[in-house]
Amino acid sequence: MRMLSAVVAALYGGVDNRTLIRLARPAQIISCLRRNCESEMTWKSVIDSLQKENFIQEALYLSNEANFESAYKLIVDGKIITLGCDVYPKLLLSAMSVNAPPIIWISDPMLRKCQPWNNNDGSQRVVVGAIGCRTPLSIGHSIAIEVGHWTANNGYFAVSGGAVGCDTAFGNATMGAGGEVVHILPHGLDHMSKDHLGYAMSVCPPKEPFSPGRAMERNNLIYSFGHTTIVCSVRYRQGGSWQGAATALKANRPVVVADWTSSGLATTLEDQASGTYAQAQRTLSNLGAHPLLLDIQSFRTDIHPALDEALDWSLGRIAGNLNSGLFSS
Repeated sequence: MRMLSAVVAALYGGVDNRTLIRLARPAQIISCLRRNCESEMTWKSVIDSLQKENFIQEALYLSNEANFESAYKLIVDGKIITLGCDVYPKLLLSAMSVNAPPIIWISDPMLRKCQPWNNNDGSQRVVVGAIGCRTPLSIGHSIAIEVGHWTANNGYFAVSGGAVGCDTAFGNATMGAGGEVVHILPHGLDHMSKDHLGYAMSVCPPKEPFSPGRAMERNNLIYSFGHTTIVCSVRYRQGGSWQGAATALKANRPVVVADWTSSGLATTLEDQASGTYAQAQRTLSNLGAHPLLLDIQSFRTDIHPALDEALDWSLGRIAGNLNSGLFSS
């Protein structure tokens, strides 16, 4: 299995930490090698198998021994997880299938030995994501903190986008309550903030800077990694939080949106008049998100039972997606 991981690392990591080969999907490469290397996999058998199925450029690239050695070192040093690894997050693979990223760079080598997204017996742990805008209203920021406390208190694993605002509030609250969190970053790990508590992952090479495209890719990973993702604060058609939630709903992922504009004293909010938050919350609910209805005055006592209900809805949604078409002709 380590040989298969080294192949993926060499093709999609590169000797200088850049992706050099993108001519074939990594799933096709892995399928090819598993079909043709039934006995012990060697570097020669890998090259022969790729040539046999017309992955010519990939075979030529792997013929350079330096490419293999550098890729193998990335795995030995605990820098990456690849699609060829048994430790690759199964929920992420299930949600994204052939579009799952071939390489995930990790901040801590321990993630290769002890995966916090799994229970001690190896079974899948409940994974909760939470996102929101960078400059939320105080209520949105407070909701992110409460979601973090709920996640930790229930023993769930947290996935954050690592951005300032709601993301960081959620991640730090989870850690502060004794939980575990991984930040999925829209840039290389070399640019990781020292303020991030917990683990970090990225599909970007270590030195790659932030880009809007990578931010959207990061959002997709959060919604794919978690059993449920709570949108703590979002403005109508503004920013990555809106775009990520709308895209996840189109992909039929379970999305929960905090809604404090439909009840109680929320109607007195100045922002309610402009409709930025209210319209976003209402629109996401209409698109299929589960509304987390909260009153500003009592939300701290109401939010945990509401989150329990939202998680049940999300798990049912995932089960329904898996079973849809099971008996179709």
